Amino acid sequence: MTESEPGNAVYRAILTSMGEGIIFADHTNRIVCVNAAAEQIRGIDAANYLGRDLLAIHSPPARSRIADILASLRSGTLAFHTRPLEVKGRIFENSYYPIKDGDDRFVGTLMVSRDITEREHLKEENSVLRDQLLSEYSCGGMIGRSPAMQPVFQMIRSTAPLDSTILITGESGTGKELVARELHGKSRRSGSPLIKINCAALPENLLESELFGFEKGAFTGALKERKGKFEQAHRGTLFLDEIGELPLSAQAKLLRVLQEKTVERIGGSREIQVDVRIVAATNRDLRQDVAAGQFREDLFYRLNVIPIELPPLRERLEDILPLATVFLSRFAAEMGRTELKPSREAKEALLNHRYPGNVRELKNAMERATALCTGNILMLDDLPPEFRCGAFAAPEAEALRDPVQGSVLASKLDDREAELIEQALAVTGHRRAEAARLLGISRKTLWKKMKRYR
Repeated sequence: MTESEPGNAVYRAILTSMGEGIIFADHTNRIVCVNAAAEQIRGIDAANYLGRDLLAIHSPPARSRIADILASLRSGTLAFHTRPLEVKGRIFENSYYPIKDGDDRFVGTLMVSRDITEREHLKEENSVLRDQLLSEYSCGGMIGRSPAMQPVFQMIRSTAPLDSTILITGESGTGKELVARELHGKSRRSGSPLIKINCAALPENLLESELFGFEKGAFTGALKERKGKFEQAHRGTLFLDEIGELPLSAQAKLLRVLQEKTVERIGGSREIQVDVRIVAATNRDLRQDVAAGQFREDLFYRLNVIPIELPPLRERLEDILPLATVFLSRFAAEMGRTELKPSREAKEALLNHRYPGNVRELKNAMERATALCTGNILMLDDLPPEFRCGAFAAPEAEALRDPVQGSVLASKLDDREAELIEQALAVTGHRRAEAARLLGISRKTLWKKMKRYR
């Protein structure tokens, strides 16, 4: 296109004003266009490059690599190519695109340079903050900056080195198995096995053989002896998950093993010594089950030596977004895609959801979103329907539409925030800097909120 052709001046003006660096080489690899942004980004003078062969301006080590890229773009085996470039402390994304005319003939290569320094620095800062979050507010794979989780973490750290029996309680999906793994991993038994058995997953006639083992010929199909879970966990830890589902007949035999520290295999007559630490978990209220005659009282007190109760996610509002961020990062790495960033609407939906499935439900939602989202922003529509439909309970939704009731709702939210601040101050011994860090806000913001709530 010549200067006299209509629209040429407009196109040149567009190229000149673009923030991205533009370099164009024709089909012979001769540079015919360098815009002002390219001069600034690459630190070059266009006059010294126009008319020169694109390969000639590169050093010998890079020349061969660039030649292969240009050949692949020309042949169509490569749709485009992108590589990072660092110049004078700035980071740029250089992209090569093949340009073809209306007859699909190759006419040249377009090179676009974008300054991604701020984006890369932000990614680095996010990585540092994530690592800081994981180190300061994590325990055994669990993340919790909320006041509700700090006593849990403290209890785990204090009791892990002991041999005391632990009873972990909490709703399904709160992370009871993670607690058991951390208790074992930080114990003196960590070099020996952690053996898990789900008491709800096995029928009653198989449960005893799984727990205590059997001798060869003890029953039809017992072709050789087999060690039970207690023997397998010798000198280690036995994790009895869903202990509340254990049948009463098995509860009596379990109690005897805990008292005498010996097991007797099915079909056997000898007692086998076992050295096992017991960690049990349940989502049931065992005290109610004891009162109803569904769980032995003596076994309950044998298990409930040191109780650890995990709060539901709906009581850990400060942990929801950090957890979502960690899950999104993890699944992005596993799936080989860009990490999703939640939109404001998605964040609101995540914070307003009630989470009957707790952390497991949040994790599954983030995995689903990472797999199905087509962009880089996690939108409201990328969340499961229950997150979108139940953002607010009905009375709260009405309150938002009614100015008078809306003020009542706002007052309730203020009360909740004031309560969280009081908890944070109590946990930190009224050290404001630590309380602010615990709440994830600045000291200045904390001071303003304390002044507001008196």
